[in-house]
Amino acid sequence: MHTPRRPAPGRRRRVLATLLLALGAGLAGWSHPGWLPAPAPAPHPAGPVPPAARALPPAAPTPHGAVLPDPGAPLPSAAEVAAAVGPALDGASAGRRSVLVADALTGAPLHEQDPDTALVPASNQKLVTLLSLLTHADPGERLRTAVVAGEEPDTVVLVAGGDTLLRPGRSDPDAVQGRAGVRTLAQDTARALVARGAGAPRTVRWDAGLFPGPALNEAWAAGDVAAGQIGPVAPMAFWSHHVPAGDVASPARPGDAAADVAAVFAAELRAALAAEGVAAPPFRLAPGPAPRGAAELAAVESATLAEQAELMIQDSDNHLAEVLSRIAARAAGHPGSITGGREAAAEALAARGIDPAGLVLSDASGMSLDNRIPARALERVVRAMAVDGTGALAPGARALPVAGGSGTLADRFDDEAETAARGLARAKTGTLNTVVSLSGHVSTREGRLLTFSVVLNEVADPAAARDAADRAVAALARL
Repeated sequence: MHTPRRPAPGRRRRVLATLLLALGAGLAGWSHPGWLPAPAPAPHPAGPVPPAARALPPAAPTPHGAVLPDPGAPLPSAAEVAAAVGPALDGASAGRRSVLVADALTGAPLHEQDPDTALVPASNQKLVTLLSLLTHADPGERLRTAVVAGEEPDTVVLVAGGDTLLRPGRSDPDAVQGRAGVRTLAQDTARALVARGAGAPRTVRWDAGLFPGPALNEAWAAGDVAAGQIGPVAPMAFWSHHVPAGDVASPARPGDAAADVAAVFAAELRAALAAEGVAAPPFRLAPGPAPRGAAELAAVESATLAEQAELMIQDSDNHLAEVLSRIAARAAGHPGSITGGREAAAEALAARGIDPAGLVLSDASGMSLDNRIPARALERVVRAMAVDGTGALAPGARALPVAGGSGTLADRFDDEAETAARGLARAKTGTLNTVVSLSGHVSTREGRLLTFSVVLNEVADPAAARDAADRAVAALARL
């Protein structure tokens, strides 16, 4: 029987992707941070000028992909890494642990503690989801929410395309959440109907068939669903599965996200038709599939998948992770379902030389306590993104939060023993009541890029365990 737990609530920040791109730099090229957000870390003792990997460049390089780490930078010895990491993790109060630190360039392990023991990863599971999305889908793709003509002449159909970051109001082309607005879609639909000489429709249907199968994963705890930490996954929703409060998100979760979008669209369409001089009675609302080959009346498009993935990782957004898993599944040729997402994730791991055998990919967000992943697999995922020279996985390396600077790491690495890693490490966090995880990459004082994964289970004090993981990464930054 599992111990009841509640994951730490994810922050709901608007992702400033442009700022992160302009400031991120270092050994993984444009994807590795070299900026030091306030408050600045304690200075290192006076010495030689720091290597370029630790200095802020005048401008971010053009993002053609990650730059391989400098092979000339000194590699710390295994003994040095063990002396740095071991004592830091001693205070983690974890009954089980899986730890691996490796050289990013060669993959050579520098420190290990049961690295092949598959443990509950918490939100580090999202790293696998990120890898799956970037392996199977085009990071520049935008998800399309469309309106098409129905089979009956007085019917229009709202077709979900996977965008769950919709806003009720007008589209905001500069936003990630809310780039596509339902009011804009309704206004464009009204103009298209008028141009076609069509009267006001009597029925508005919505087609939410993009994601077949159960909307709820049976492995999710009922208490977590009730608390809104996770819930039914739909192929269209407002504000990443939140109920709107005007044109912003409320804390509440929808019972039927797609139906809620359809209701707002219908109301906006009535108003838009009235503005065009067309009187419309209240519409009949009903679910139903769009006819094959139906004429498109209007459409709005989401932020790119890369931007959505960054939001998912930065905020550790559980619902968005589940959505992007289904998008990856469809891109891989599988149904956009829970099972399809698992299959796509396993294929993505295998494509990067990570054997999925022995791993349990229960969900895409890390909310399931049935997930099992060892530190070695998570380190390999991070390393694949951090040193990929093709550019295919570079958005994943850029998406990771910066220590002390952004996302779920913005308020971490704040103690004196942790500040050495501020601005120099990127990592994905993970926290459940008895689980703490941290996987990412960090540069040493001499400019060598190291990749790491720390997965702690049976944790008695999560706050102490998080501090222990942060101290271990900071110790690597001081090498």
